[in-house]
Amino acid sequence: MKLGKILKDNTWFLVPYGVLMCCCIVILCLVPKTDIHLAINSLHGPFWDQFFKWATEMGSFSVIGPCLLLMCFFSWRMGIVGALSTGLSALGTQFGKRIIWPVSPRPKVVFSDILQDLHFVEGVRLHSTHSFPSGHTTGAFALFCVCILFAKKPFWKVFFTILAIIVAYSRMYLSQHFLIDVTVGSFIGSLGAVMAFWWISQYKQKWLEMSLLTLIKGTGKTK
Repeated sequence: MKLGKILKDNTWFLVPYGVLMCCCIVILCLVPKTDIHLAINSLHGPFWDQFFKWATEMGSFSVIGPCLLLMCFFSWRMGIVGALSTGLSALGTQFGKRIIWPVSPRPKVVFSDILQDLHFVEGVRLHSTHSFPSGHTTGAFALFCVCILFAKKPFWKVFFTILAIIVAYSRMYLSQHFLIDVTVGSFIGSLGAVMAFWWISQYKQKWLEMSLLTLIKGTGKTK
């Protein structure tokens, strides 16, 4: 499958994501990241504390891992694309965190002088370093973009886009990352998903369209 066709088939994701990215870039160019974070931190409530506390886990391996296994029940192709997307994106993000920008302070450190004035969610352990880029955001976009690329109906493409954005926002709401961290993380995850999907689409082997469920059924018949 040509890359152009992949992009054309996923305008329900690319258009809103592109608009959102442009807005984020403009804001980042005009407003200091600390002011942006303080504005986000001022918008909170008991319901949202709990909502984002759990929603952010969609970007952790404890959720991504089972989702990759679930993808194998749809097709080996989807499972492989999911594993490549999340795996390569994670490697890229960790390389950036630990090699290129090893001393990248998180909000907890940046706002240490006024920490008592910020809102924090109870039960959330705040990290101090390796802020850029956001690993949870990268993982969420890598995972959900694979779902978007395989989804046929616009509803599901929009639905998975919203889930990815929720994870990205949760990282800022919980004061784990800045806007620039999640913006770059989302791009890495999205790019990883598109490239993995395009790469595997070049292979037309029949077994790629089969699934783990097919293997289980086949094993059952041989007994």
